[in-house]
This record gives sequence, structure tokens and C-alpha cells, in this order.
Amino acid sequence: MMRFEEISVVIQGPVQSYQGRPQEEGITHKCIASIRQFLPGATVILSTWEGQDCTGLEPDLLLLNQDPGGTIAAYGADGTPGKLNFNRQLVSSAAGLRAVKTPYAVKIRSDNYLTGNGFVAAQQAFPERNSQDVLFAERVVVNTSYFRKYADGKRLVMLPSDFFHFGRTEDLLKIWDIPLFPDLEYDPAKAGQAQFYGAPMTPPHAEQMYCNAWLGELDKRAPRLAYRHHATAQMREYWDRFIASNFVVLEPAQIGLGLIQRFIPKKKRPNEISYLDWELLYKQYCDPQYPASRLKLFTTIGWRRMVKLPFSYLKFTLTKGK
Repeated sequence: MMRFEEISVVIQGPVQSYQGRPQEEGITHKCIASIRQFLPGATVILSTWEGQDCTGLEPDLLLLNQDPGGTIAAYGADGTPGKLNFNRQLVSSAAGLRAVKTPYAVKIRSDNYLTGNGFVAAQQAFPERNSQDVLFAERVVVNTSYFRKYADGKRLVMLPSDFFHFGRTEDLLKIWDIPLFPDLEYDPAKAGQAQFYGAPMTPPHAEQMYCNAWLGELDKRAPRLAYRHHATAQMREYWDRFIASNFVVLEPAQIGLGLIQRFIPKKKRPNEISYLDWELLYKQYCDPQYPASRLKLFTTIGWRRMVKLPFSYLKFTLTKGK
């Protein structure tokens, strides 16, 4: 049985509204208090930014990182650069994880919090792995929220949620301690048209860009993502096999993960992977005797996908055609 003293929790991100990202007042205080409650004895590391007001916050270690700034990821038709927080998340996450001295670590956003500790036992609860697909020393627990299986009615790959990770510290470093993203260079030859990664196809989601980078560092066999919906049969199989042997994908309630209101849907999103989806992958690629149920998947979210996804695809097609 893992002891909580073997775990460090890296809280990353701003602790107040910052660079266009609104922050719920007091949410990081709530995050730290929840860790003390549900993981007593764990080390708490807050990795935030220089200039942030950390009054009243009492982590075991406070890291004030230099802001790398937004990363230019696109240019509008008029040449205006569009920036995303790629490197901000990398810097705060990697700095915190490099400071970890325990064998296990949690990476959590500064605007999330714990409601339990079910993720600790779950990380060790699925022992079977397919040796040819193993890239992590042990499984990493990942949250289903914003772990997209579909977008615009089409299947996706390489879009795991970045809200919460728990596993061996060495494995979390494989995900977050990667080279920073360079700014996209403006191409004068394409003046007058939008420029972005994947153009003229739909650009990848930010989570896909992260995953494409760290997975490529881990495995030279990993497919290279060209645009958001780039998902051949071979790519889908590779991603499914990776998920089955390297992740444990849990719903927030199973993890014991609290989300702020804007991240809580009224119903489970049909475009997100579910724990039941992951169980079926585990059965298919790791443990044929595991009692996963396709019927249970269909009667919960499967039938909703059959209804929702065609409309999402139609909407995407019509909108893209304008």
C-alpha cells in the first residue's frame, strides 16, 4: 500500500487572475487545504509566477517562475499574432516536478482541488500491461474531463486531459519536462491568409500539441500529428494501445478531483473518453479476462454519441464551408 508520504503534489499555474485567465478567488487556498485533508503527509509544491500574491498560501515549497510569455501559435489574415499558453504550462509544471523528491507525484492545476484520494489505489489496480506498448515505468492516472475521443463529430488521437496526472515522478517528467515551443514564424509569402500549424486543415487542440511533442520524444514510432482530425486506422490503434498500457483513465469522481463550475458539464460529454471506454481498451490490449461491458457503455454514453456525433459533424462541415 502506497504511503501518502511517498507523494508530492505539484500545483501549477496562477493563483489569481493572470494574463487574460480569470481565477476564482481563493481557489488555490482551497486546493492546498484539500491536499492536506485527503493526502496527509504528502509534500505540497506550488509552482506559480513571479509577482503573484501568495499571501496566506502555505505550501511546503513555493516556486516563483519567470513568465515565458505567450507562445505565438498563429497569425490572422492581417498578420496579427495569436498567442497561447503552451510554455507557461510547461514551465510551471516542469519546474515543480523537477523539485519533487518523492517517488510519486501529482500534477494538478491551481484552479482544481481534491475531493478524495481514489486515484492512489487506482494507479496500482490494473497490473496487466502489453510489454510492446509500455512507455512509462508505471501507469499514469489521467482525468476524463477534456480527454477528447471525438471533436466535430470525428475521431481524434493524442488529446489527453492535462488537468490532472498522478504516477511515478519520472513518468510525469516525461510528459512535462520537454523543450519549450518556439514561436511560429511569420511567412511573408502567405501574407493575406491565416497561418497556423496544420493549415489549411483545422489546427490541433493545445493538448494535442503537447501530447504530440512528449510522445514523439518517448517513442520514435509514434505517429506525427499533422492537423486536428489526423487519425488514420494505424494512428487510432497506436493511440488506443498506448492508452491501454500506460494510462488509467478515470472520471473526476473516481479520482477525487474537484473542478470549478465552468468545467462541470450538466451531462457527461459524448465527445470525451469515459472510464467505460478505457476499461474496454484495457480488456482488448492488456487483460482479456477483465469484465468490461460494451452494453454498459452503450446504455450510458454510447447511444448519446450515436445521436450527437452526426450533428456535430454536420455543423462542423457547414461552418467550415462558409
